[in-house]
Amino acid sequence: MGFTESQEALVNDSWEAFKENIPHNSVLFYTFILEKAPAAKGMFSFLKDSAGVPQDDPKLKAHAEKVFEMVRDSASQLRTKGEVALTNATLGGVHVQ
Repeated sequence: MGFTESQEALVNDSWEAFKENIPHNSVLFYTFILEKAPAAKGMFSFLKDSAGVPQDDPKLKAHAEKVFEMVRDSASQLRTKGEVALTNATLGGVHVQ
């Protein structure tokens, strides 16, 4: 089963909506992560020593933006190639803990 053009379009639309307010959406993104998996806090250098999700942290914003860009790029690869080729080989080692 492949990734359809309409599925890719949904991901792209989400990316466009996310970009409209990256600072707010980044905080919201990490707030949801920590609500679902509080133990994940230690995986993010910009969250480790904070009481909650910092509101104006450039590292948080940059990381969230990178994550959403990779999701968008992966959706495109899934539709065109049927698979995703990681552009950063260290991702598995960092995120599978």
